[in-house]
Amino acid sequence: MAKGVGKRRVAGIIQGGLIWLALLLVCALSLAACKGGKSSSVEGKLVDWNNKPVAGVKITAYQVQPIKGYEQFEAVTGADGSFALKGLFPSSAYVLKPWSDKWTTTAKAKVDSAPQGETAVLPQPMKIERAFAQKGGGEVGDLVTGAARFQVSADGMITDGQTKLEWVVGPDQDTNYAQAEQWVAACQVAGGGWRMPTGAELNELYRKGVGERNMVPPFKTTGWWVWAEPRDSSSAWLFDFYGGNENWRLRDNSNLDRVFGVRSLPR
Repeated sequence: MAKGVGKRRVAGIIQGGLIWLALLLVCALSLAACKGGKSSSVEGKLVDWNNKPVAGVKITAYQVQPIKGYEQFEAVTGADGSFALKGLFPSSAYVLKPWSDKWTTTAKAKVDSAPQGETAVLPQPMKIERAFAQKGGGEVGDLVTGAARFQVSADGMITDGQTKLEWVVGPDQDTNYAQAEQWVAACQVAGGGWRMPTGAELNELYRKGVGERNMVPPFKTTGWWVWAEPRDSSSAWLFDFYGGNENWRLRDNSNLDRVFGVRSLPR
């Protein structure tokens, strides 16, 4: 009788072991299938501030709730800025970030991967509004070459590679509106042809917390306000680099007011 009980116990142990082995095999096959052709994909497009496609940039997908083997995936944008991330864990949240060895950016996109075997497409392109050089931290104007956005010539002219505008900074002294107009009209730096800027154009130079006057590094002045277009016969618009907005003043005011000249790049 004891011998019969022992045989049944051995048989039970063998049967239990076989069941566990079968379960492990099923799990392994499921994971293999998921990591194979049945995982999900994400497709999208990368553009710059002018909505132009950006080629040759690495897009990295980081899983929000990491699962081993699915935490990070990479793809490189094609000539049309498109990219395809494959092998992602199905129906899982990922954060997509562009990466370059030339510049950094805060641009990113959050996306939920598609169900198993399907592809999710970003509803709109990932857009890089601004990028900064890996070395020096200056603003980048060309994402492919990594060239600086602002170039300064020997005579002090500042070229904005993004807006295609050229700038010249006026005297660092209190200036009323009539004096500003006279200075711009008479300025012969780089051949002349300068005009008063608009508030929108000056806003492109505003960077909160950058430098002493919240403006991009090539522009230096001790004033806080820069004259813009006329408002009426007695007042004019100016841009307030202290508060980051456009305002108006009487034309004969000059306290901490400055003048910049601007013109478009020749075509």
